[in-house]
Amino acid sequence: MKLTPEIAELIGVIIGDGYIYRKNRKYQIGIVGSPITDKEYFERLKQLILQEWGKEVKEIFRYRGLRMVFNSKEVCTFLIDELKMFHGKGKCQNTTIPLQIYNNWNLAKNTLRGIADTDGSVFVSKKPGIEKYPSIELTTTSEKLSTQLKNLLISQGFRANARLEKRIKINPNALPSYKIALYGQKNLKKWMK
Repeated sequence: MKLTPEIAELIGVIIGDGYIYRKNRKYQIGIVGSPITDKEYFERLKQLILQEWGKEVKEIFRYRGLRMVFNSKEVCTFLIDELKMFHGKGKCQNTTIPLQIYNNWNLAKNTLRGIADTDGSVFVSKKPGIEKYPSIELTTTSEKLSTQLKNLLISQGFRANARLEKRIKINPNALPSYKIALYGQKNLKKWMK
């Protein structure tokens, strides 16, 4: 299986809001989201999965969630054995961008897009002298992934900041989250380009 920019983007989506399941001859890839805000985005992902992997996806609606899944031994084997993607318990804290992608900016920028579309946010805040100060943030519970994201962005000329956010006040059992932030107009313009 060949890595394409589209597959690199799908890998970013799996890193952000997806999972890979391989056990007892069951091979499944799933992506979870909101049935309200992600419906249109999922339509795009369904087309990418069909185009790149030739798989029809099944959508499962739950009360507060939308999940799309497809079964494929070939895709699971490619993701786990060739790309060494983390799967199973602890995926969130241990996930990283596969090195074959990380070391190739033309693929990595597409993986960043997938991660941003699932675990990213864009917002404006009011700063002294600036009415609408733009910010882009990527959030992860994987320290290794946060380091990769920051280093990738810096290597491409972004001014990237990273911070650890402990959410113990909200939920004592919550994992710490790492936020990679791009602040200001220059970063926003560069990101959009």
